[in-house]
Amino acid sequence: MVAFVAIVAAIDYLFLDYLISHGLELKWYTLQVGSVALSIPPVSLTFIGVLIVAIAAWSNMVGTMPIAAARELAHLETIRVLRAAGLAVFFFSAVLYGPYVMGASAFWIQMASMSRSIPQLAGSLQGLLNFAQPAMALDALTKLAISQNAAAATLVAVSGLIGYTQRRIRRTR
Repeated sequence: MVAFVAIVAAIDYLFLDYLISHGLELKWYTLQVGSVALSIPPVSLTFIGVLIVAIAAWSNMVGTMPIAAARELAHLETIRVLRAAGLAVFFFSAVLYGPYVMGASAFWIQMASMSRSIPQLAGSLQGLLNFAQPAMALDALTKLAISQNAAAATLVAVSGLIGYTQRRIRRTR
């Protein structure tokens, strides 16, 4: 569990670092708790929220293993859990970074090159650009909120699907 949450935390931290280096203003707010004044950035709260979702996703993926099977086929169940964690981290990072990759000018330069070499794709790529342009025009904080919430929802959905598929009991013949 620690490794899974650490990987999700590293991905999310690198994402926040990227956004801060590209214009996300890091504001600090003072929170008064009794006589103690705490100064925290709201961005750290979203980071903590993603970590809580990662812990819940891991618990959901691991909690669905049958206990008898875990004792008898420990190495196979370990491989199954690692595969499930890999899928969850892949989809989490794809949803978290995907919109930013699609909004990068290097991506669109490559797409223009591809549409010149394969003219049949020009209409589809133009439609994709028209679809993505309003999202690329949003301010940095709104993009952060949307991408982190979508990535966390994807993590929950993937862990739920993995948990559902692992719950099916196969009958022995």
